[in-house]
Amino acid sequence: MRLASPPNIFRSSILIALTLLSCAMAHSQTPPPPAPAPTPFATDPCGESGFEKWLSCQKKRYDKLTNKDGFRLVIGSVAPGGGLAGGIGYGHHTNDPNWRTDFVSSARVSVKKYWEVDANLRLTKTSSSTTAPSDLGNLKVNIYGLVKDMQRLDFFGLGPESREQDRAVFHYREGVVGGDIAQPITPWLDIGGAVEGIWPNIVTITNPTVTSVERKFTEVTAPGLNEQPPFLHLTAFARLNSRGQPEQRRLEYLFLYHAYQDLDDHLYSFRRFNADLRHKFPLGDNNEIRIRGRFSLSETREGQRVPFYLMETLGGSNIRGDDTLRGFRDYRFRDRDYLLVQTEYLRRLYGPIDLILFYDFGKVASSISRFDEGRMRHTYGAGIVVVPRQLDNILFRFYVALGSGEGSHTYLNGGISGRGDRLTR
Repeated sequence: MRLASPPNIFRSSILIALTLLSCAMAHSQTPPPPAPAPTPFATDPCGESGFEKWLSCQKKRYDKLTNKDGFRLVIGSVAPGGGLAGGIGYGHHTNDPNWRTDFVSSARVSVKKYWEVDANLRLTKTSSSTTAPSDLGNLKVNIYGLVKDMQRLDFFGLGPESREQDRAVFHYREGVVGGDIAQPITPWLDIGGAVEGIWPNIVTITNPTVTSVERKFTEVTAPGLNEQPPFLHLTAFARLNSRGQPEQRRLEYLFLYHAYQDLDDHLYSFRRFNADLRHKFPLGDNNEIRIRGRFSLSETREGQRVPFYLMETLGGSNIRGDDTLRGFRDYRFRDRDYLLVQTEYLRRLYGPIDLILFYDFGKVASSISRFDEGRMRHTYGAGIVVVPRQLDNILFRFYVALGSGEGSHTYLNGGISGRGDRLTR
């Protein structure tokens, strides 16, 4: 595998980032009038008629069951491919004039024996200044630890031309302890960072009937297969956005720079630049266009390699549960770099229920200089999503995706609960 030249990667990524940054700053010179963020369910929806009010009422009752102080029910996936998971959690929330604290912890197991133990303490600094803009936002800090065990994650090999018939699986366990911080600088710019310790482990699969990664691949074709050292992970980020009422939101640009340091033999240290660019264009009251572009560029020094289990993936959903190339299986393509563009059309059908039509295209590559090698992959599809207007996020989604040449991919799931909004996890 040919490694990318560091100057070329970061010269190109810096030029791309500066171009997008200048466009976003130009857009933000005339921000929308500040407006207080809406309070979800400020009135009691259970006392009103209508399907959307009924759904809001059920959501409110669900939140009381799953988000209350003390012990509560936890529902949500551990990782794509693991199936529905459930368990028990504990939460405690306090308020004072300067800080709000939210502690949540959970233990869950899925129908496919994936399991996770997670704890998060969130501190939110509340501003008492009467001169601060109402839409500036608050300083937020997360301190967390988690252990995840995923019994069967798919691996098809590296590169844009990996084959479905080469599919193997690996048992991956990961422990993480870390923290992140996000500080609003202006109404349209947040900055911050994260620091983590990561302890990865590929558990040997002893079942001889299972096609495991260790039986089908080698250290050359799956870097990091032979050993999994602990990592120190540092991240810096900047987020550009349009705050205000949901209908006023137009963009959210997130730029991240990662440094992964191998703490043992220093064979797997690498750096990565990520960009996640979201756009929303309302078309009247009942229609919306959403465009999301993502790319990732990795760089290593001579003799270093990026472990395959820390590479980004395209296909279905990635390890964080984000949609990627929806017509392919989860984790279908994997390499050091990737490019992905997604377009969606949402049409309100009734209340919070929307019809969604989408088209995705993207590919992975071993370096920025080799993006012209291999095929660009295209998928498309349709489905139904539930988008509560007060929250402006997708609560539930069902879709069927086609165009991969490897059959259709059906997805049915709700949101991932119990994890807050941590920067990297």
